[in-house]
Amino acid sequence: MTPLNPSHPSLLPRQFCCRECGSHEAYYSRPRGIFEKYLLPVMLLRPVRCDRCYRRSYVLRSVSALERKQPLRKQPQSEHPVNSHSSSSIA
Repeated sequence: MTPLNPSHPSLLPRQFCCRECGSHEAYYSRPRGIFEKYLLPVMLLRPVRCDRCYRRSYVLRSVSALERKQPLRKQPQSEHPVNSHSSSSIA
């Protein structure tokens, strides 16, 4: 009888595979709530989001994923353009 070897590749997956669409690309997702923030790390799990279908799931920390995409932020407008119609007076 062969003892279980935790370093065996079939026992600890190292590549993400989405259960919904089969994609191999995922991004780390922010933890939501107390369960994901405090209990998932104890279970050696991490939330990820599929890049293709956006399904959110939990994977082992040994599974590699991409860093989160940062959303583009709008630059604050210092002055709003003045509309020429708004300055006209009504008689």
